[in-house]
Amino acid sequence: VERQPDNADWDPEDVRYNTFRWMTANAGLAIGPSRVNPYTGQILDADILFDADWLQFWKEEFDNLTPKTIAELTNSVVEETLAPSEKTTALFTRGFYNQNQCALHRGMPMQMAFGSAAIAAISADPKIQAEQLEKFIMQGIKDVTMHEVGHTLGLRHNFKASKWLALKDLHDPEKTKHGLVASVMDYVPANIATKEVKQGDYFTSTVGPYDIWAIQYGYTPFPGGNEAAELKKLASRSGEPQLIYATDEDTTGGDPDPDSNRYDLGNDPLEFAKQRIQTVNELLPGLVERVTPEGDDYTQARRVFSILIGQRAQALSYVARYVGGLKTSRSHRGDKDAKPPITLVDAKVQRDALAVIEENVLADKAWAFPPELYNQFGWNHWSHWGMNPPGRKDYGVHDVILRFQESALRQLLSAPTLNRIHDAELKAAPEADLVTTAELIERLTKSVFSEVETIKEGEYTARKPAISSLRRNLQRSLLKTLSHLAIGTSGAPQDCQTVAWDQLSRLNQRMTALLQNNAVSSKLDAYTRAHLQESSSRIQKVLEAKLALPNP
Repeated sequence: VERQPDNADWDPEDVRYNTFRWMTANAGLAIGPSRVNPYTGQILDADILFDADWLQFWKEEFDNLTPKTIAELTNSVVEETLAPSEKTTALFTRGFYNQNQCALHRGMPMQMAFGSAAIAAISADPKIQAEQLEKFIMQGIKDVTMHEVGHTLGLRHNFKASKWLALKDLHDPEKTKHGLVASVMDYVPANIATKEVKQGDYFTSTVGPYDIWAIQYGYTPFPGGNEAAELKKLASRSGEPQLIYATDEDTTGGDPDPDSNRYDLGNDPLEFAKQRIQTVNELLPGLVERVTPEGDDYTQARRVFSILIGQRAQALSYVARYVGGLKTSRSHRGDKDAKPPITLVDAKVQRDALAVIEENVLADKAWAFPPELYNQFGWNHWSHWGMNPPGRKDYGVHDVILRFQESALRQLLSAPTLNRIHDAELKAAPEADLVTTAELIERLTKSVFSEVETIKEGEYTARKPAISSLRRNLQRSLLKTLSHLAIGTSGAPQDCQTVAWDQLSRLNQRMTALLQNNAVSSKLDAYTRAHLQESSSRIQKVLEAKLALPNP
């Protein structure tokens, strides 16, 4: 690489030159465009453009991190589950990751922000913080640069490359000297260690085995007329674990393979999610003091908190994909170590994933942050072009939490997920252990409405209700989903319609029995009593609903 001199007599746009250029577009992006001979496909020239604002771009990008943003970053929106008013989000997300475009720049600001927050917590010594931040930024720049160089050479994204190493090896210098991932063409998150682990590389340091293999296939000269045989020999290695591959069209919201994700890391998504949750929990104590220097306002505290819970939600969205998931393979018959095109996800793994979701998304304790924390979140007071002030000045706790919870329910109970689970019953041996749609719907109903079974006689008040406000919101949301299933308007299998109807009927019986137990119901707080009465009435209307058929 040669630096262009100030008195250069050539233009970077000249097709004879391949360049790496900084620009100031206020867009926080990096791209690797190329020009191709339309007759042969030969790449004629390529340039990498790196926007100098991307390190700071996260400050505006993630002021108001929402499940919508998470869905856009992970492409986990499932259009079949959306209300009509939400269809535009699905349309945007479908085109957001066009197979001919790279959107790495949309997720890197969040990773840079998360890493910066973690580094601020590792030590009170400003010198150590500065050293680690320098390492973090330089490794991030190198990672993005390698990714864009891959595009200039014609490589597609590979969203399974992050499954190469075990989580326990991601901070071992001996294991990561060949990279954190099998390909720089994945979208790789910041590799942040938990407190008990010594921090290793923040981002991958070199190209991976998949990259080398792909370049060998595309660029190795084979003199002597044996090119076809040699290429076939190279391609037959596709079953090797380090050469696993899936790209953009394999990684949309409706795709079944839980191993193909953007911004996941390591070969165990369940453990990755748990580690992310642990890291977030370790960063929360003292958060406001660390990110709000003396004399500054509290805007940064709100940003960083949103980024932290966004990281947690992003990791948990990968966990939810294991329920009803299918492992896929592109290998051909006869390839070395080839796997079949489709493998069902193990039932135990699916149940473990459900347990992680129940504990870390649906349960109250997952959101048990100190109440005073919410009152220390400031907002941007500037009204100027390029600024996006929050929709409301104070932090909308109930709305934020419910949106993340509804996002998880949407993934688990979407029509594509339920159809895959239902079809799996015919894709496995009769004696095989499977998670069925009946088990899933029943489990979620019992989990979300567990208070109906556990409320005991006691003294309840509006400030200390029998069912918390977070759980009441969640229960109403699940009730709506079950109602759509029971009425048959969701696109799910008809068996799910009857199971949902049965679960609503049983739930209504339990609610009715609780309300008729005067020793308990007379002591209920106003919120809980009204919630149970209204929910029971709503269920009864669904059970009695009449379906008008266009034909007999």
